[in-house]
Amino acid sequence: MKVIGFTGNYGKEDSVPQAYLMADSSILYTGRTFFVPDFARRFVATPSIVVRMSRLGKCVAPKFAHRYWDAFAAAFTIRACDSDDERLTGLDRAIDGAAIVGDWILVQDARDAMHTPIEARVGDKVVAQCCLDDMRFPLEEMIAAVSTRCSIKMGDLLFTGDAGEGCVLSPGEHMTASIGGQPVLNMKVRL
Repeated sequence: MKVIGFTGNYGKEDSVPQAYLMADSSILYTGRTFFVPDFARRFVATPSIVVRMSRLGKCVAPKFAHRYWDAFAAAFTIRACDSDDERLTGLDRAIDGAAIVGDWILVQDARDAMHTPIEARVGDKVVAQCCLDDMRFPLEEMIAAVSTRCSIKMGDLLFTGDAGEGCVLSPGEHMTASIGGQPVLNMKVRL
């Protein structure tokens, strides 16, 4: 299983989406606890929407990409930082548990998956209110782009981008998210 992520897909038009890979050990599902490592000064949680790949594909045409995913979830990615604006070069997302995934909503169960509202919070602060249709680059194009470089396999996770502002994590913090008003993610942060 691969974890493929994008940055720069929501918000500012001058940002260019960049892809990154994370190890399968980075996946942490809701209900578990994220333990803050001690190798960096700060850790920043950024909300995202993740889709689950449901079949094998290589060089998928955008018009067929909707057939290659079957569920979506609210998520957070965690990155390590040395200072206020500086990321750790190359390994800023290479953290066990850094891909936090909420409960899956099957596309067939959602009335309209592309327009279902997702809200993410860190503590009491709302850090994202978005939906899959808010992306600058459509999901179909993202799936097609990834599939030209590597095969998509059943169970692969595609993080669609930084859907809101990042928040510095501190012990005792609580990350939550809901999809269409239904709670789907609940994560505690500990030392």
